[in-house]
Amino acid sequence: MRLVLPHEFERTPVDRRRWNALVEETDGGTIFQTHEWCECWWTAFGHRHQLFLITIWDDESLVGIAPLMILRRAGLRRLEFIGSSNADYQDFILGERAAELLPLLAHFLFEHRNAWSMMVLRNVPTNSLTFTLLPAAMRSLGLGATDFERVSCPALELSSHPDEASRLPDSYSFRRRIKQLRRLGELTFTRCCTPSQVDYYLPQFFEQYVDRRRGSVAAELLSRSDIRAFYFALAKSMLPAGWLHFSALECAGRPVAFHFGFEFRGRLYWYKPSFDPRLARYSPGTALLSYLIRDAVERDLKELDFTVGAEAFKYRYANAQRTNANLRVFRRRWLYMATLGFVSALRICNQWRRARRK
Repeated sequence: MRLVLPHEFERTPVDRRRWNALVEETDGGTIFQTHEWCECWWTAFGHRHQLFLITIWDDESLVGIAPLMILRRAGLRRLEFIGSSNADYQDFILGERAAELLPLLAHFLFEHRNAWSMMVLRNVPTNSLTFTLLPAAMRSLGLGATDFERVSCPALELSSHPDEASRLPDSYSFRRRIKQLRRLGELTFTRCCTPSQVDYYLPQFFEQYVDRRRGSVAAELLSRSDIRAFYFALAKSMLPAGWLHFSALECAGRPVAFHFGFEFRGRLYWYKPSFDPRLARYSPGTALLSYLIRDAVERDLKELDFTVGAEAFKYRYANAQRTNANLRVFRRRWLYMATLGFVSALRICNQWRRARRK
């Protein structure tokens, strides 16, 4: 076994094919671990950070990838997953040998602990071996580790509930919204399958998204040219592999709702939706969701994953619930104790607020 730590993404000794083959072998591997995702994100934003991407080899066979980076926040060097600010699921890519490789990876990170002050591993699924084994492995090496944060991830399982899934797009709540919109004109659903469609619809999606969320941080971010360039690169990179799921709902030839998402290993990822705020009372976003569900059912996808967030509308349609955790590992004990104290104080404050409301 040997672990390699290249200093430039372009010099990583793994090509796209082998990288993605390992993602396919990894239990729970998602679109956010693919070479396309990591490469596009690093190309757009990597110049601000330091690469800490580890590859694990058994002789000449690639058996694991830890797509990490170091960024500086508040004077601390934080070790995070590549793309952590944008990815809804994150994990190491360890194929079928995760239980064997995680202690080895933990020891390597311990040996290189002078390069970082703390690890912040966001959105790690709680059914992952990383969540189960890594904190204990780091604690056994004398480092403090916490896993106190939880994030809800609702999903609509389609293949395990085929009758329910096939009836859902024709439910009253969906039919009513579609009927209201059809009074304004003919409805057309388009799932982009060509580069020319992406070029045509993506700028319109940006403008609609910013208009819908005007004044918010999300709108401010998507107004930036580097963020838009990232989405264009991501769309063009994902499209040939069949992993882009960018769709538009048009009424009388005008886009009224968009969904920029992904499709990977039989799962449709709900990622970035938008709708025309001037038509909010017609609920065009809900109408688009009905088309997305129907499209997923017709193409025998396993599920619609609503990803992170406990928004109420997700639970109207979800029939499964998963959870992510945010793991933290601290090189210095004082930082570990300070974090525990802060979390305890925050918990007490929240309990006090709830008691006051009652």
